[in-house]
Amino acid sequence: MLEVLLRIPNQNIRSLHCQPSNAEHATFVLRGFSNEVNYYIAEDKGDLDDFWANFAAQPKPETKEKSAAEYQEMVQSAIKEIQQHVVQKVVLSRQFFWDCPNANAQETFNALLKSYPACTVFAIKHPKYGSWMGASPEVLLESTQEGYRSMSLAGTRLKNATRWGNKELEEQKFVTKEVHRSLKAFGGKISRDKQTTFNAGPVEHLLTWVNTDNQTLDSKSLAEELHPTPAICGSPAEKAQELIAQYEGYDRSLYAGYLGLFEQQVHATVLLRSMQWFTSGVQFYAGGGITKDSVPLDEWMETEHKISALKELIQIDDNR
Repeated sequence: MLEVLLRIPNQNIRSLHCQPSNAEHATFVLRGFSNEVNYYIAEDKGDLDDFWANFAAQPKPETKEKSAAEYQEMVQSAIKEIQQHVVQKVVLSRQFFWDCPNANAQETFNALLKSYPACTVFAIKHPKYGSWMGASPEVLLESTQEGYRSMSLAGTRLKNATRWGNKELEEQKFVTKEVHRSLKAFGGKISRDKQTTFNAGPVEHLLTWVNTDNQTLDSKSLAEELHPTPAICGSPAEKAQELIAQYEGYDRSLYAGYLGLFEQQVHATVLLRSMQWFTSGVQFYAGGGITKDSVPLDEWMETEHKISALKELIQIDDNR
């Protein structure tokens, strides 16, 4: 059984027990970055404390992390692919494991709730994927009074920086264009909101909402059309996915996948700012969008900032 704790911004926390279903009747969807889509019927359970039993019960498998030099070399290789017009953009990520067997998952989840009020905060227990937690700033799809909207979220800078660079502005244009294209494929009138800056803890992103007034579209099919967004994959998506598989050297699993509630109100969120919990510690995932203007060291530092922001919220139980 899949169990989920979910706090959508401005809503109460929900504790969901999810049983497998077919796509037609599903009210909850879970998808890894490159794995199959999993459909469920979600049922609300009242007791949040029960969720934490057997959380982080799996031992950590052997994985090889990229060093700073190796990550920067990977970025430089991607820049060459962009210069040769193989892709316009590719998102490259890495893992970092912190050995902390006395980390307190429940208190860490509470810290995420307080620190990221504008993000979708989630915790997941799944028999195949294991135990995950995170606070995602990126909405894949949600329903509105007029129809649906999707978030174009790209470009990263430290909070309170004074300006956006050309690299971040170009990255945002890529994402907005692709999200617009995906929504347009389902018909209806497409519009864009004014570009703003989104605060996600210690970093900020460029944000543009893209809207459709088509109220009769199949929302689960649209979510699949939108995935993977250029913000977590690249453009064009198929070629970017090939480069990700070639360069990263690990299975992203749920990182950069999505979860979604498909009830009367639809809300699907990309699984970013993610941590996978094991008996011996926590594995972090972070990436950045590589364009022709990327600087390898800057890209490494972006992943460092994203990982550090989560690591600082890990609550340690001194009594364990």
